[in-house]
Amino acid sequence: MPIGDQTARSPYRQMELTPDSTDSFMHTPERMMEQAERLRQQAELFEQQRMESETRSRELEENTMRKTNFNADLNEVGQRIHNAVRRISRDMDSMEREHREMAQVCECFQRHLQILSSLQPQQWAPETVKERLREALPKLDRADNDFHEAYACGREYRHTTVFHNKPGEEEPKEQFGMKHIKEEMLRGLAFHLPLFLLLLITWGIYTLATAS
Repeated sequence: MPIGDQTARSPYRQMELTPDSTDSFMHTPERMMEQAERLRQQAELFEQQRMESETRSRELEENTMRKTNFNADLNEVGQRIHNAVRRISRDMDSMEREHREMAQVCECFQRHLQILSSLQPQQWAPETVKERLREALPKLDRADNDFHEAYACGREYRHTTVFHNKPGEEEPKEQFGMKHIKEEMLRGLAFHLPLFLLLLITWGIYTLATAS
């Protein structure tokens, strides 16, 4: 069938709405109000999203700052406690070392006491004194040397003062210090001050009398 005949039998059906009628429909007051309402809602949504984003950003910055401050405080407190633990640990080790050494000294002294107590020179027979002394003197010397050596080393201990003064030795006599000298001078001054003032007044009166 020829193309021209088919076109003639099926004519093209045009749209009933012309461009002019479409423009008039898009610009009706109702349509414009709907568009304005949609734009307003979109603007409110964008503003809400912006505020929420700023709030989240501000909270993130605050949390980051708080975390930084907390981490700094954590490091500072942790460092202080770490240093304290080290010092306490060293001090405890020193105390334990001194305790062990003191226990050894005490055990050594106890052995010397047993040895010296067993000598009992009052029971020696006259004919055995020389032999007994030859055997006992080294024991006595050894005990005396250990005693002085222990107290010499014990003066370096930081956790006890038991070795600072040897038993049986006299305490050092108190010397006159600066405080005692000042007190004596103040007492002397208080005693002689009235006499000095009386002499000063008498001299003043004598000077005025001789000048006139």
